[in-house]
Amino acid sequence: MYHLVSRSNMVKIQIDLSPDEDKIVEIYKLSSNLKTKQEAIKKMIRYFNVEIHPKNVDKTEYFK
Repeated sequence: MYHLVSRSNMVKIQIDLSPDEDKIVEIYKLSSNLKTKQEAIKKMIRYFNVEIHPKNVDKTEYFK
């Protein structure tokens, strides 16, 4: 489990990684000469675009 904190907009994210996901982050950390997995995850997420959609809430209620 890792916590990410953005310095510009104090946002904390808690992530539960599977053993395979943890290995991927560790390999990225080592290959990029980073010191922590937090740094690795922060760099890795820059490669993705994310859209958030409501899961258990009707869209009409969510966007009111």
